[in-house]
Amino acid sequence: MIPSRMKKVVLVGPKDQRERVLSLLHDLRVIQVEPIGKEALTYFSSEKGGATERSIADTTLRFKTLVSALPKVPVETRQHFPDTKALLAAAASVTIDDQVHTLKRQEDELVTREENLREELETLREFEFFQEDISLLRAKSIFSFFGSLPSAKFAPFRSETLALSNDAYVSPGASSADGKQTRFVVVVPRETSEPFARLAHKIGARLIAVPDELRGTPAEAAKVTEDHLGRVRRDLAAVRDQLLRISKEWYPKILPIEEELIVEARKNEVVGRLGQSDSSFALEGWVPAKDIPRLDAELRRVTGDKCFVSSRDEHEGAPTLMRNPRGFNVFEFFIRFFSLPQSTEVDPTLVFAIVFPIFFGFMLGDAGYAGFILVVCLWLVWRIGNPNAGKTYVPKFLVKFTTTVMPPPAMKQLAKTLIPGCLIGIGLGVVFDSYFGFPLSVLTGGHFDWALIPWSTPAGQPNVLPGQLVYVAKLLLLTVYIGLSMVTLGLIFGIVNAYYHKNWRHLAGKVCWILVAWGVTLAGLSLVHHYPGSWLIADHSYFDIYVGMLIVGAIGVPVTEGVLAMVEIPTMVSHVLSYARLVGILLASVILAYVVNAIGITGTSTQAALVTHGVGYAILAFILVLIVAVFNIILGVVEPGIQGARLLYVEHFSKFYGGNGHPFTPFGARRRYTRPQLIEQHPELRP
Repeated sequence: MIPSRMKKVVLVGPKDQRERVLSLLHDLRVIQVEPIGKEALTYFSSEKGGATERSIADTTLRFKTLVSALPKVPVETRQHFPDTKALLAAAASVTIDDQVHTLKRQEDELVTREENLREELETLREFEFFQEDISLLRAKSIFSFFGSLPSAKFAPFRSETLALSNDAYVSPGASSADGKQTRFVVVVPRETSEPFARLAHKIGARLIAVPDELRGTPAEAAKVTEDHLGRVRRDLAAVRDQLLRISKEWYPKILPIEEELIVEARKNEVVGRLGQSDSSFALEGWVPAKDIPRLDAELRRVTGDKCFVSSRDEHEGAPTLMRNPRGFNVFEFFIRFFSLPQSTEVDPTLVFAIVFPIFFGFMLGDAGYAGFILVVCLWLVWRIGNPNAGKTYVPKFLVKFTTTVMPPPAMKQLAKTLIPGCLIGIGLGVVFDSYFGFPLSVLTGGHFDWALIPWSTPAGQPNVLPGQLVYVAKLLLLTVYIGLSMVTLGLIFGIVNAYYHKNWRHLAGKVCWILVAWGVTLAGLSLVHHYPGSWLIADHSYFDIYVGMLIVGAIGVPVTEGVLAMVEIPTMVSHVLSYARLVGILLASVILAYVVNAIGITGTSTQAALVTHGVGYAILAFILVLIVAVFNIILGVVEPGIQGARLLYVEHFSKFYGGNGHPFTPFGARRRYTRPQLIEQHPELRP
C-alpha cells in the first residue's frame, strides 16, 4: 500500500570508470539522477561539456531530422557501438543528407501544389454551371468571387448586391444536390468592396476568389486543372519512391545510430549533474531500496570494486514509484488524475480498484444497462488497441466530441476501469430483477414488484413503513455503514502515515476521530425505532457506550489536533451520510425506467399500457422507452462514475491523503535497435 521505499544514493568512483558507470546506470534504469548536493560541491566541482558533447548534440539533431524525413521500414537487427568514437565514425559514414533534404523539399512543394490544385478542381466543378470565360472575371477595376449561401438567403443577397452599384453582377443561382445551398458568381466594382464585404458577412455568404491564370469556362478549366493535378501526383509518387528506395538501404543503419546518439546525449545531460575532481567523480540520486543491493553488486563487478555506493533514508524530495499488482494498476489512472501520492504515504490505488467498481455497479443496478455499457467498454478497449482493424461505423461528430473531451489512450484506460463495475452491475441487476427497467416477472404475467433486494422484515417485527419503502430504508441504512467503514478506513490509513513519520500526536488524533465517527453514528442509529431489533440498527441498550465513545473522541480531538479541529465534527457526520447517494442514484435510474416502461409497455394493476391503445400509441411508447433507455445509459456512465470517484476523493481521501508527489523518472531507456557493450559482456546485468 505504501509506494516503493526510496533511498538517497551517493556514488563515488575513479574518473576513468565514469563512462562504464553511466552506461550501466542507463541500461539498468534504477536511479533518478539529481544535481550534486551543496555538501559534495565542497570536494567536487561541476563538470561542463566539451567538444565531444557538442558534437553528439549536433549529430543527434541531424539524425533525428533524417529519421523523420525517411519513410519507416521494418528494422529487425541490432547494432553495437563499442565507444563514442566508433559511434561518431558510423554517423560520419552516412552521406545522404543533401539528397534526402532535396527530395523532402520537393515532396513538401508537391504536396502543397497537390492540395491547392485539388481545392481548385473542386471549386471549378461546383461552378460548371457558369458558361462564360473565367478570364473575363479578372480585371483591375473589379473583384470577382465564386460564392455559396443557404438557398433562402440568395434572393435578398442578390438584390442588395445589385443595389450597391449599377456595375455589380450576380449570376443566376444554381442549387446544390440537396437543394439547401445556392452557388453563384458575383462581380463588384472595387469602390464598393467594403460595403459588399459587410453585406456578405451579414448574410453569411461563403466567397472564394476566382483562381488566377485560368482560361475558358469552369468546365474547360477543370479539365486543364485535372490534367495538371495528375502530373503533380505522378511527380509526387516518383519522389516518394526515391525516398523509399533510400530508406530501404539506409534506414536500418540510421535508426540504431540515432538511438545510440540519444543514449549518449542523455548521458551527457547527466554529466552536467555530476561532481568531479582531478581523479574521481561523484553522483547523487534516488534509487528504490530493493534495487540498491543489486546496483552495488553490479557496479562493483563492472568496475572491479573501484566504485563505492552509500545510501541513506531521506523523505524530503523523494520521488514516487507506485507498486500495485497487475490488473489493479490500471486504476492508477484515477489516482494520477487526482494527485500522485507522496513516496511516504499510503497509495490508495488498491482500495480504489476494489471499492470503485462496487459503487459503480451498485449505482447502476440494472443488468441490461450494465451489459450494454460492458459491451461498449470492451469494444473501446479493442478498437483503440487496434486502430487499423477496419472502418468504424460511428458518427464523426460523436468521435470528434469524445476525442476532444478525452484522448484515446485515456479513454481506453477509463473503459478498462469500468469493466469490473459493469460485471458487478450485471450481478446486482439479476438480484434486483431489473433488465433495462423490466422485471422478468413480466414474462409470467405479473407486475413489477420493485423488490430491489430479497430482504423482508423479520418474523414478529412490526412493519411501520408501507410497501416497498422497507427495502429503501434498509438500503439507506446499509449505505450509512458503508460510509462509516470508508471513513474509518481512511482514518486508519492516516494512522499508518502518522506511524511511518513517527508523528504520535497526529496518530492519536486519528484514533480520536475514529471514536467520534463511530460514537455519533451508532448513537444516532440507536435512536431510530422504525425497526427495533433489526440487525441494521444499532442496539439501543448500548447507547451509553456509543455516547461515551463520542465524548472521549470529542475531548481527544482538540487535545491532539487543536481546538479548531472541533468544527470538523459536523463534516465527519456529513461524510458518513454522504454515501446515501449510492441509493439515490440507483433509485433515480430504476424508478425512471420503471415508470416509463409501465406507462408505455407493461402497464400497472390499475392502468393499461400505451401499446394496448393502437398502432400510433405503440410507436409513441417505443420512442418514449428508447429515449429513456439512451438517457439512462448515459446517466449510468456519468453519474456512477463521477459520484463513485467523488465519494473516494472527498469523503475517503480527505482522511489521510496529501498527494502532490512527483513521479520516479529513472535515468535510461529501453533499447530497440542497439546492443550495449556492458550488457553484452555481462548478460546477468540484463534488466
